[in-house]
Amino acid sequence: MSKLKTSKFSLGLAAGAMALGLSSVGIAAEHGNGFNGIGKNITAKAIEPWDISVFYDGTNLPEGSGSVQAGQDPYDAQCAMCHGAFGEGAEGYPKMMGDPMPQFIKSLKQGLDGVGNRAVNNAWGHAPTLFDMIKRHMPFYAPGTMGVDESYAVTCYVLNLGMIVESDFVCSDKTLADVDMPARDYYVTDTRPDTNNQRCMSDCYDAEPEVVHSAVEGVSG
Repeated sequence: MSKLKTSKFSLGLAAGAMALGLSSVGIAAEHGNGFNGIGKNITAKAIEPWDISVFYDGTNLPEGSGSVQAGQDPYDAQCAMCHGAFGEGAEGYPKMMGDPMPQFIKSLKQGLDGVGNRAVNNAWGHAPTLFDMIKRHMPFYAPGTMGVDESYAVTCYVLNLGMIVESDFVCSDKTLADVDMPARDYYVTDTRPDTNNQRCMSDCYDAEPEVVHSAVEGVSG
């Protein structure tokens, strides 16, 4: 009796496997040579929400704008609790306005602790990366919740607190890259590739592997 049950169960597994195999063949045929039977090609629409990196030179800044004045209310509501109403820093969080650049450099050369004096006016080389950080990570308790225009406005307000832009300045995808940051000249952009190695997918190692140390010692075969 048990053999009969096992036999029926085995037949069921075989039938299921055959159906799955035929289904996979059908899917592969349907999608052609560009489909390997697992998953599907990602669409540009699916990539778009993740393609948000803004580069130091303003590349990939989203279309939009925000003025210094428009940034005051969202800053007061969402940023001042940590960074201070006037950018002075609160509860140990970073300042928006630190030592002027000459004084900051002098203190660093003297070996003094400059961490507490780092701020937008002396430790940021490019305004677009400030926008990128604010849009991506702020506010601290709800990162990424501010819209594009609001993020431009808060960026502009922060730059004004750091005495970098005037109160009538408007930050946008057209103007932000041209903001003259006090620390700009102290940043060097490394344009070299991450690696000089050539891509290799097969037969990449033509030497005999050498054992330099045994992971387990004192074990004989």
